Amino acid sequence: MPTRFRSIDALRGFAALWVFAYHLWNAFCPGYTRQADPREALPLNADTPVAVIATLPVLGTGYAGLGLFFVLSGFCIHLPQARRFHRTGRDALELRSFASRRFWRLYPAFLGSIAIACCAYFLMNICWRRPLGDDGLTLAYVLDSCGIGWAGINALFLLMVQPQALALNGVYWTLWYEVQFYLAYPLLLKACRRWGFAPMAGLLLGLELLFALAPAPEYLAGAKPHFEWFFLRRYFEWFLGMLLAEKLAAGNPLSRRSAGWLALAGFAAGVAGPANLATWAIHELAFAVGSCGLVGFLIAAPARAVDAPAVRVFGWFGDFSYSLYLVHMPILRMVFALETLLPTPLREAGSFAAAGAVCVVAVPAAAWLLYRFVEKPYMTGRPTSQPPTRIR
Repeated sequence: MPTRFRSIDALRGFAALWVFAYHLWNAFCPGYTRQADPREALPLNADTPVAVIATLPVLGTGYAGLGLFFVLSGFCIHLPQARRFHRTGRDALELRSFASRRFWRLYPAFLGSIAIACCAYFLMNICWRRPLGDDGLTLAYVLDSCGIGWAGINALFLLMVQPQALALNGVYWTLWYEVQFYLAYPLLLKACRRWGFAPMAGLLLGLELLFALAPAPEYLAGAKPHFEWFFLRRYFEWFLGMLLAEKLAAGNPLSRRSAGWLALAGFAAGVAGPANLATWAIHELAFAVGSCGLVGFLIAAPARAVDAPAVRVFGWFGDFSYSLYLVHMPILRMVFALETLLPTPLREAGSFAAAGAVCVVAVPAAAWLLYRFVEKPYMTGRPTSQPPTRIR
């Protein structure tokens, strides 16, 4: 069994690029996303631009990359543990070591992205949202326009307490989920070993469906944005990756045929789901099931497929996919804020489209710099004089 799957790196890169493409697409096709409540989305009819119709199935569903990230996270976190269990017959999960690895792997790059997000938020405010007033560039104006208070809320993972802080960088909600996933993982592992993976799969699926379909009790109406960010609302998706890792370590992985059909069914249901309100509520779960099939399909792929050019290209992006995911929205915000300062003739001549092209180059470049100088030195713990060269 290989110790490293390059196809997993490629999927990380693909997921990050897919989410980035989705947010860039939203800038040019506002209002058509099916991620929001279908009652709020613009209808698709004969008046809908052809470009929207053509790009919606792929670019307009890029938020499905979040479910793919959750599946990949569960797979990568559990695989070493599953291999240890099937080799020795015991888990022996070292909680302190596990927590330390997770902290140093995630937090330095996260903190660096918060600094970038504050700069982007300030630039957006000073360019068009909150231009300087008669008082000029005061300290109060700078602190407020940078979103310093929201930076602290995000850095301490307190989004559930103050959801408005998500305005600093719209992707940070997934980090809050990940932290909860990690905290619950030791208990989930014990439960799976004691009662089995199938009962836990049924329980977590039932809880996710309950969160998605059942109306919230009246006494929780005021806590709706907070309550919806509880980890059980998405934990089944993370568990799918964990289940794939367990089956692989046990020598009983999904067959390519089964995984392929699972991927096709899941993604087809995800694309069709927003057609009505009932299925929209679970269409992201369908995307996650499709992602599970996709991961299972690629880890079972022969070596010649893993060496394909597309896998190598996406794998390169996969090396810094975490940084790419964290900074793509702040960089988009910076570029489009600066575009508003251009003279009117240039803006009428298509500077908005040019700004989109700039983002295609600027986002990966900024992400690679964050990865190289902030994320990479901490990938296996505290920085050393010779930091690791690959993600493990």
